[in-house]
Amino acid sequence: MKLHNLDLNKLHTFAAVVEHGGVGSAAAQLGRTPSAISQSVAALEGALGVKLFDRVGKRLVLTRGGQLLHAHLREHQAALQRTVDGLVNAAGEVHGLVRIGVYLGFPRVRLASFLTRLRVDHPRLYVRVVYAPQEDLNARLLHNRLDFAFALRPRRPAHAQLESTQLFEEALILVASRRFFRRGFSLAELARTPVIDYYQSDPLIERWLTHHYGERAERPSVAIWAATTDLVLDLILGHAGVGVLPRGVAAPYLRSRLVVQRTTRPALSDWIWLNEPRGAYRDRTLEVFRAAVLREFS
Repeated sequence: MKLHNLDLNKLHTFAAVVEHGGVGSAAAQLGRTPSAISQSVAALEGALGVKLFDRVGKRLVLTRGGQLLHAHLREHQAALQRTVDGLVNAAGEVHGLVRIGVYLGFPRVRLASFLTRLRVDHPRLYVRVVYAPQEDLNARLLHNRLDFAFALRPRRPAHAQLESTQLFEEALILVASRRFFRRGFSLAELARTPVIDYYQSDPLIERWLTHHYGERAERPSVAIWAATTDLVLDLILGHAGVGVLPRGVAAPYLRSRLVVQRTTRPALSDWIWLNEPRGAYRDRTLEVFRAAVLREFS
């Protein structure tokens, strides 16, 4: 049965019967007669082909099907109420949901610190985080499934519906546990050392080597393609190999467990961007969130 063929008023009546403890109380709450309430529940059961209540004496007891319907109905009512509250308070109180996308390598400690402070300042602001590759995040922005996305690259020219704001620069450093490079870092030693990298289609270690040594650098053998920054970090900490990490991700371990392999050239770096739909309507909550991102990260 399609939802659009269902009388939603009957669902509202059903919920009132459950939440007010019976037909009589629901009738008084809704300003209708008990007979009309009973007919509405019976019609809903008939439309669904499911018995929602067992009649035990004068009491109505939810069946398993009735319990399931009521539980999901409450979830949807709560979500709709939050949306309505957000619209009503659009020009005033910061209240509602912000949907953000985060690329897989974004420094999670920094993000957690930002979101924690944001919630302290705005306790009625809710955040939903989605981790995904950048192209997936862009697609979600274009289909209005995200409000903002932290990205490693600005929007592509083909994505004219998006706009990008430059936030901060992140140095990319080659790090290793103290098990490796005991005699000092060298290209020859790196060629014999297992490397942890992200994606086979775009090896970061090759970009790091080209930046620091040009085309003369021999490409090392990648032992594990780990995809996410968190897994690369954990594997390096576990002595599985060496790899390139954003400095902000490696920072908590640089004095105790990890060593930066230095060269004579400045560090390779990436810029972090905030991507969002171009010209999209922003209510008060989205405006406050965007301003907080720019204060924190740019």
